[in-house]
Amino acid sequence: MTRSFKPSIRVLFFLLLTAAAVRAQAQKAPALFTEGNQLYQQKKYEEAAAKYQQLIDSGYQVADLYFNAGNAYYKSNQTGMAVYSFEKALHLHPGDEATEQNLALANQRVGSNVETLPLLFFEKWWLQWQSLHSGAGWAVWSIVWFWLLAASAIMYFFVAVKGRRWFRWAMALTGVLFIGYFSMAIWMHNKAYNSGEAIVMHSAVKVKSAPDDGSKDLFELKEGMKVKVLDGTSQFSKVQLADGKSGWVAVNELKPL
Repeated sequence: MTRSFKPSIRVLFFLLLTAAAVRAQAQKAPALFTEGNQLYQQKKYEEAAAKYQQLIDSGYQVADLYFNAGNAYYKSNQTGMAVYSFEKALHLHPGDEATEQNLALANQRVGSNVETLPLLFFEKWWLQWQSLHSGAGWAVWSIVWFWLLAASAIMYFFVAVKGRRWFRWAMALTGVLFIGYFSMAIWMHNKAYNSGEAIVMHSAVKVKSAPDDGSKDLFELKEGMKVKVLDGTSQFSKVQLADGKSGWVAVNELKPL
């Protein structure tokens, strides 16, 4: 099922600097998105995916856009791009149930036998913390806490009121919350563009023991598998699977998340 288009806020401070450009592009976005939805409803999945991808390539980073693109890629049997699109949607909107379900379906098609290493307790806690808000949510709340901090500071320094010590505590609390939320907004924004992970885009990809075409083959990767990128050269990337196995893969076999 496709979703209706919703504008996304990356980090509010960045949007304020580029408001004019975003506003000009936004007039074109709904038309392309609607065209993609119509093509999807007509079961023209490849054409629909192309429309969604056109929007993505023009700079739109919206969870619903990636979700719809993932559905279109899945229906057109482009498994690698389907997994990639659902993963990007989750980066922008962590914890979204529909996206997680569709990603699980796409991963079933991948059919990987790789066993994921169990997460440590602090890793689970970190994932739960990320899913508390979307990237837009962290950005918006950081602005809210900033204005509350400013209001507390004004009351404490410039307004003669009783109980000024309570405003001092309010400044401390809102200051900590502002720093925490703003840091998470920046982190989520950066994660949306560079997570340190990548999706395999082709089937039967050979993993090498060294960054050289003539080196020994270690194992194969399937289209749609997610890998962690550890290192790289201009032609090869060193990747690691969820079970800890690692090796070198040609950079053109991967699409960074």
